[in-house]
Amino acid sequence: MLTLALCGCVCVAGPLLGRLAPDPIAENPYDSDPDDDRWSLPTAEPPSTEPTTMPTTTAPTPTPDKKPITRPTSGPAPVTVAYEVTGSGRADISYYDAESDLIHVDAAELPWRTTIRTNGRSRVMVEATWPDIEYHGPLDCTVTVTGAGRLVVDKTRGYWRTTCTAG
Repeated sequence: MLTLALCGCVCVAGPLLGRLAPDPIAENPYDSDPDDDRWSLPTAEPPSTEPTTMPTTTAPTPTPDKKPITRPTSGPAPVTVAYEVTGSGRADISYYDAESDLIHVDAAELPWRTTIRTNGRSRVMVEATWPDIEYHGPLDCTVTVTGAGRLVVDKTRGYWRTTCTAG
């Protein structure tokens, strides 16, 4: 009889307690506690509440154009290099000087020619391009190297760009 009374109490009390307590809900794994920062990246400094202003910058001061070196600053210069670009009008030209620095000449009047003395011919190159997309006719370049044994001449014709090297 005691068993029957105990079962009756559990059977009647169970549904009554279920109505009084809310149904359990699983936590959303994607919601986070704002105080729980285990998964957030550290910040370098706390955000400022002051209004932000743009930093003031000054324009860089222009530097004078680098002048090409026609003879190396150290050692002998047994090799003479003549660069030449021909065509009609103006072309943008790039070439290596005696110190192997790349020199740019914008809108050079054609025909254009320069001569340098250097220690070797490993960095000998001239390149010319038309400064715009309009066709100006053929564009020719020539590199002539003397003083390094045999004469080296490279002549190339291009229609938009041309490049000559000593190798």
